[in-house]
Amino acid sequence: MESMKILVLFSLLFGTLGFSAEFQPRQANPSMVRIVPVRPTPEPDNVRLTLTFPKEGQVLYSSGVDVQAQLVGFPTGTNSDFDRAKEIYNDPRGQSLLIFVDNFHPIEIYKSFVDSLDQSNLFFNITLTTSIPYRLKNGMHVIRAFPDRSFGESLKGPGNYAARIFYVGERKNNLDVDLNGPYLTYNEPLETLRYEADKPILLDFYLSNVQLSKDGFKVRVTINGEQRILTQWVPYYVYGVDKGKHTIQLELIDEKNEVVPGLFNSVTRKITVD
Repeated sequence: MESMKILVLFSLLFGTLGFSAEFQPRQANPSMVRIVPVRPTPEPDNVRLTLTFPKEGQVLYSSGVDVQAQLVGFPTGTNSDFDRAKEIYNDPRGQSLLIFVDNFHPIEIYKSFVDSLDQSNLFFNITLTTSIPYRLKNGMHVIRAFPDRSFGESLKGPGNYAARIFYVGERKNNLDVDLNGPYLTYNEPLETLRYEADKPILLDFYLSNVQLSKDGFKVRVTINGEQRILTQWVPYYVYGVDKGKHTIQLELIDEKNEVVPGLFNSVTRKITVD
């Protein structure tokens, strides 16, 4: 009888261990990549951005296209005076206005903030102009723009974002774009920068016409094939990315975890870490 009790105890013990091992498997090589949300940098409430050229729906017949914008309340060309500037990559050229044409890499516009002061030296009001360096095919094109900090974080408050459609050569709607529907604008990290392995890397994006939640729209991040799901519209720090080349993909997904249709809702970039 005593031996039977011992046998039952051993059976229960090993059975419990086997059950635990099945539902909590140990990872032989757990990923070192971590994506951590951080508090957004405080933003002024008087920033206003307006695209002044091209006009909405305008058809341009020149091979060269300029973009003009008016930016109020945000000094470009100066360093962002926040602690975050010491934590991650900080551009020595200072704050800038980012211009996105279609799904090309952004055009960064810098201008000394002294040049943007009004006559009383109290109010920032600047007109920024840049030429589009990309060859644009005939048909529809989209401009998106927002100011960002010297460390790459986009301003996300009301009035900080502008977008419009224009055409080259002919009015042909050849792009899968709906500026009234939900879409994502990839911001950071950039392919044009070289990041340091001993510092976190900023992950940042801009959202239009959509809110994130655990049960609704989300942003899926894929780094070298490993996926993470983001449910907050805030900046993120990426830790544990080794030296070398890396591929990052951002996707806006719906409640069924399917990519939302649209040109901007699945973007892939390659970055370099030294």
